[in-house]
Amino acid sequence: MPQSLGRVLVVEDEPDILTLVVKHLRSNGFIADDFTDPVTALAHFKNNSMNYSVVLTDIRMPDMNGFELAHEIQKIRPDIKIVLMTAFEITHEDLQTILPIIKYDEIIRKPFKLVEICTTVRKQINAD
Repeated sequence: MPQSLGRVLVVEDEPDILTLVVKHLRSNGFIADDFTDPVTALAHFKNNSMNYSVVLTDIRMPDMNGFELAHEIQKIRPDIKIVLMTAFEITHEDLQTILPIIKYDEIIRKPFKLVEICTTVRKQINAD
């Protein structure tokens, strides 16, 4: 069995988008664990934080948004790479002005091409 390229925690409340993203990551050599609920994803991450190279999360979700999730994950593991997915038009500078406590490594804007997901995740893993 070939070695994986890295493990990714994927959090997206839209099941169809989640399925497509995870399937594409897996078919390109990544291990991807998927969650539609950010609260459940956070509980899982607390118990498995060292298994992950990257967290890929949507911003707009019920109960806990992606910013809150990223912030809580970074309390557990400050070095984890965070990639945000959003349909919002927001620049890096705007985001840092609004939410300076959130550290993230990249934003992927929806609609995106699936190849962009793998390219971005690979880039974050190789940045170490």
